[in-house]
Amino acid sequence: MTLQAIIIRADGAFSDTEDVRRRAFAQVFSEAGFDWSCDREGFAMTAKLGNPEARMAHYVRSFLKGRPETEDFSLLIRAMHRRACKIFTDMLAHTPIEPRPGIRDLVVAARGEGLQLILASMLDRNDTEALLANLLGHLGRKMFDLVVATDNGHSTCDDLYKDTRAALAIEPGHCIVLEATRAGVLAAKTAGFPVIMTRSAFCRESPAFSVDTIVVEDLPSLIAARDRDHHDPLSAEDRAELLSTLQRLHAGNCEGLADLGWSDQMRVSEILKSKGSTVKTIEPTATMRALAHSLRTEQVGAMLVLDSKGTLQGIISERDLARGIDEFGTDLPEMRVADLMTRSVITCTPEDSVAAVASVMTQRRIRHLPVVVDSKVVGLVSIGDVLKYRLDEVQLEASVLRDVARSRR
Repeated sequence: MTLQAIIIRADGAFSDTEDVRRRAFAQVFSEAGFDWSCDREGFAMTAKLGNPEARMAHYVRSFLKGRPETEDFSLLIRAMHRRACKIFTDMLAHTPIEPRPGIRDLVVAARGEGLQLILASMLDRNDTEALLANLLGHLGRKMFDLVVATDNGHSTCDDLYKDTRAALAIEPGHCIVLEATRAGVLAAKTAGFPVIMTRSAFCRESPAFSVDTIVVEDLPSLIAARDRDHHDPLSAEDRAELLSTLQRLHAGNCEGLADLGWSDQMRVSEILKSKGSTVKTIEPTATMRALAHSLRTEQVGAMLVLDSKGTLQGIISERDLARGIDEFGTDLPEMRVADLMTRSVITCTPEDSVAAVASVMTQRRIRHLPVVVDSKVVGLVSIGDVLKYRLDEVQLEASVLRDVARSRR
């Protein structure tokens, strides 16, 4: 099927609106006299509770510390929720918000090729229109052929994609959905849409939750690496390549493992049993000179950056050192690791399949995946580990085939 339409999830793939909501929560708790703070990962976890009011109640309960809830508790939650919604709406309309990397370029490229553009939103209609105007200006709405939103917002992702499918005049197979959450991916696939996941900072779930879904950090990751920051606008050639890549992925039904031919039996835990769980780490306050020394003495190409509590803060590699020399010259040796490390780290779990991890490494062009359980690092898988597994698998298959051939003589 030919690609005729691109569907972009407004609150996630189009822009990280969860960061706006987190800031709205922070302002409300401050106004109410609560000392509230929450990082992105912690805030993302509360999305599973459902609507914003339920998330608000969760945090207020943490301040009660087991004390019984009274009628005043319900009144407080409703009042704080109403205030948070107003702040959220005001921020969407008046606070500078950036789209996800590559989104503006994709919109321009798709319009130039005559593809339909659809914005699917869990936000209510007014908030969706405000977000559009904020990100793309007063002509933003005209860039989209269809905006799927309701007056009160969609209650579930399943409802959102059912409504999207009903509103389209073309078959789902002629579309491609850009999502940012696991729930959204599963709902879109259930509705029959091919999906690519551009995982947001508020969705740190395992990238390999579905081996037939392509998962990337952002749209520029889909095209060949360039000497530029991923927030920089794409060139005309880059835009054409991005659109061409999406068309190729759509033609392959967006299957992350379409050409790998790997089995899906072995898990990351098996690799860790073989190589061990020892991980080379460095603190974010260490100097780049200390990093270079550690990389040389430990004979590794990258190190995980952990704080004093053992929490993963980022990853830094020899490539970052090379980039730092080019950008900072003689100032680099005394700079801190935290200044150059990659903070948004893709992770996996021991139960993820090696095949799916290989797919993520290939698509994202990364060489190392930390293995994390309950926010703690339990190991590190490299592209070398993955390739060694594949080589062992191929050799085993060849050995079995030889034995079968001999037995039939």
